[in-house]
Amino acid sequence: MVKITPVAAIAVIILSVSITRLGRAGEAQNAFNEGVKYYRAGKFKEAIAAYDKAIKADPKAAEAYNNRGLAYYKLGRSEDAIKDYDEALKIDNKLMDAYYNRANAHFVQKQYYQAIRDYDAVIKQDPKLLQAYNQRGHAYYYVSQYEKAIQDFDQAQKLNPKDPAIYNSRALAERRLGKNDLAVRDYTESIKLDPKNAEVYNNRANAYSLLGKYDEALKDYDQAIKLDPKNAHIYVNRGVISLRQGKGGEAEKDFKKAIELDPSLKEKIEPLIGAQKSAPGKK
Repeated sequence: MVKITPVAAIAVIILSVSITRLGRAGEAQNAFNEGVKYYRAGKFKEAIAAYDKAIKADPKAAEAYNNRGLAYYKLGRSEDAIKDYDEALKIDNKLMDAYYNRANAHFVQKQYYQAIRDYDAVIKQDPKLLQAYNQRGHAYYYVSQYEKAIQDFDQAQKLNPKDPAIYNSRALAERRLGKNDLAVRDYTESIKLDPKNAEVYNNRANAYSLLGKYDEALKDYDQAIKLDPKNAHIYVNRGVISLRQGKGGEAEKDFKKAIELDPSLKEKIEPLIGAQKSAPGKK
């Protein structure tokens, strides 16, 4: 069955808004302020140029390195961002902003263990920072440490019990551990909070199918398709369940629709179409 993989929550980034240690105070702060203004306006190249000036005026301004790292990050230059965060932390090894932002940069580079180390440092300083638990939970997920991921999602859920994405993320980890009943419970809670999310209906349907509850799975796939009728993977998933129930005709329609929406799936789906055609008792 085609499964939708978890997508890490969009990480909140932390922008420093002032320089706490100043060398050539006026020049450095003015350039820094200019960088903040450009960054907030989405002008990241201009922000980098401004932070360059701030760093030239005060080479020990850790916040300027942190913010220039954020601008690099926004331009997709994560390696350059990490270098700036490294420099910021050499200057001030307690700058939580830089730890958190470096963790996010490591995360997008798929350097999950390095990300976890930095999220650890953040949580040590601020045990109530929801985003750090959430992001670390996703990092643990991607290194297959599902129990630790669940523990972090538990903590995130305590800090914000109204965030549907946290329940969905925890459910994905629970499914990896074969705890499909718990996954269904969390998907259901996520749907209560956000009933328009097709992905969560699809994910709950996958969990129902693993429990052998095919009728419930089909209902969820139906709802997912209503919400996202151009998602080819959901048609594949629904087709597989129809095939298991001996509904070959319905399965074939879904498989063909999936190929129409995403021709790249043809090679994977054609064997399923062949299987349903040769199956005895096809409906």
